[in-house]
Amino acid sequence: MSDQPTGYPRPAYAWYMVFLLLIIYTFSFIDRQILGLLGPSIKADFKISDTEFGVLTGYAFAIFYTVFGLFCARIADSRSRRGLITVGLIVWSIMTALGAFARDFIHLFLLRIGVGAGEATLAPAAGSLLADSFPKHRLATALSVYSMGIPVGSALAFIVGGWVIQIAAHMPDWTVPGLGTIGHWQKTFVLVGLPGILLALLIGTIKEPSRKGMVGAAKAVPVSEVARHMLSRFRAYAGICFGISAVAMLGFGTLMFLALFFNRFHGLNPAEVGKTFGSIAIITGPMGLLLGGTLADRLFRKGYKDAHIRAMIVAPLGFAIPAMTLPFIQDTHVVWMVLAVSNLFLNLPSGVAFAGLHIITPNQMRGQVTAFYVLCTNIIGYGSGPWLIGFFTDHVFGDEMKLNYSMALVAAITTPLCLGLLLWGRKAFAKAVIAEEERLAEQS
Repeated sequence: MSDQPTGYPRPAYAWYMVFLLLIIYTFSFIDRQILGLLGPSIKADFKISDTEFGVLTGYAFAIFYTVFGLFCARIADSRSRRGLITVGLIVWSIMTALGAFARDFIHLFLLRIGVGAGEATLAPAAGSLLADSFPKHRLATALSVYSMGIPVGSALAFIVGGWVIQIAAHMPDWTVPGLGTIGHWQKTFVLVGLPGILLALLIGTIKEPSRKGMVGAAKAVPVSEVARHMLSRFRAYAGICFGISAVAMLGFGTLMFLALFFNRFHGLNPAEVGKTFGSIAIITGPMGLLLGGTLADRLFRKGYKDAHIRAMIVAPLGFAIPAMTLPFIQDTHVVWMVLAVSNLFLNLPSGVAFAGLHIITPNQMRGQVTAFYVLCTNIIGYGSGPWLIGFFTDHVFGDEMKLNYSMALVAAITTPLCLGLLLWGRKAFAKAVIAEEERLAEQS
């Protein structure tokens, strides 16, 4: 007999939804992270510093991704989550493709704002859809599979970008009347952006699941009520939101400067970096996510109310030494092996964090709580990570050949910060799980 609780979609259909959202999430990360591989070409053409490149790859996307995410979260808590994703996918795909026509730093900065605004629709809507499609004891695994879009998208951004760069020299430039000529690296934006518009058609194949744990019609809970709820469980939420933001700061910052690092210290061109790192990340990233999700679900089934925090703590313990040593390793082959280990553990907590937040949050608040989590990970992590590495290189060490010192310094700052915050919030999270279970029992 199936142990599927009443009211949830059939497992086969629920997993179809997971994999479709995974594909969409993958495309979002390809569009988001393609700039990292194109770093050497963009810096050369636009004549910008490491700090400016960090702003372009970090805050240009992160700030507006966060701002629009707060607005989209309220829509996800009360209206069609499927429709919200469709609109966002079309917007960010078009903005990515238009990056091919950017002619300076400001043009590209503004277009990345558009990408961020479009992608802001996905996290709150997808997380809410999946939380209503899987029972709690399976949710961490489902959200970890969905979160594979992070490493798979990052890997494909490098693989596709490397492939495009490699063949661009043998392709003629494209001339678009009224818009100008698209050179070799600009073509990458078109090739990764336009397919997303076609993908939007597939969203019509999924249905809105019923919202679980609710009484009455769906409506957006006032921000003040969400704030009061989060403050009542402050340590539980803060431990996850700020702890995983530290992971994002290290992971995304390193990723955005990876092509520049290997070019400066190991003499590799972007195409070589793209193919090699992409091949590594497409294996180690999903492995890390599945490890985190299965570990959290297994501990939760055994009765550990702090199961999700326990699983996330494995991440900093695993990436600490690799992240701080790899910038100084001279043997290129060894660097790739150490980077593989680091990448596995950097990806481990992503799905677990989403699942942990959903488990301690009432249904009608999940979109807005997810948006707050996204705010933290984007402003602190995705925004600050690249900027800090560029800032340390330009203004602390004062030499672009000290990029490796900057990467190691960010690792040394973020690793103990992550571990400390997760440990600080562990007991509060367990209490929040118990409180939410009691609330739901009273409603049933």
